[in-house]
Amino acid sequence: MADELRRRPAKPVGRKRDEDLTASILKAAGDQLLEVGFDRLTTQDVATRAGAGKGAIYRRWATKEALLADAIRAMPARSDEVTDDPIADLRAIVRDRCESAERQPDLVPGLITAMRADAGIDEAVKAGLDLAYVRDAIARVVGAGHPHLELLTELTQAIPLFRATFAPDTLHAAAMTEEIMAHIEAAAD
Repeated sequence: MADELRRRPAKPVGRKRDEDLTASILKAAGDQLLEVGFDRLTTQDVATRAGAGKGAIYRRWATKEALLADAIRAMPARSDEVTDDPIADLRAIVRDRCESAERQPDLVPGLITAMRADAGIDEAVKAGLDLAYVRDAIARVVGAGHPHLELLTELTQAIPLFRATFAPDTLHAAAMTEEIMAHIEAAAD
């Protein structure tokens, strides 16, 4: 309900709203968020990336936060290729997470700050947080009934975040990937 109040009405007085432009703005905002993080994202950069003016954005969303909440909701769900090699599949997921943390160590902490400051962003992130693909990949290695499947799923995401935030000198994607994989494989034995 709060987001509905923050978002501009779909049928304002004047010319018809271009829904293709709306989709372009949402994609641009999501891509920009993933590239530079919440703290460095500007409405002007989103407008430029979408080929729109700032006015087009503010006619649709009252605030940058309302735009980003909708952009997060519009992001496609993550899915990874499943092959007949569960270890390689899981390693690809873990490596991607570790490389992302190494490449953009401030991305998630900035998003957490935004979540604390804005209920719409908080709701959008939590609604979109689906770790089923990670859980499924780990389950293929340790077994779906493993008593620590949920913990392993959370740790796979948490370790890169922790190191990016508190121990950046230990943030080496390749080594971190192998450490995490070793722990998961040990749990499978």
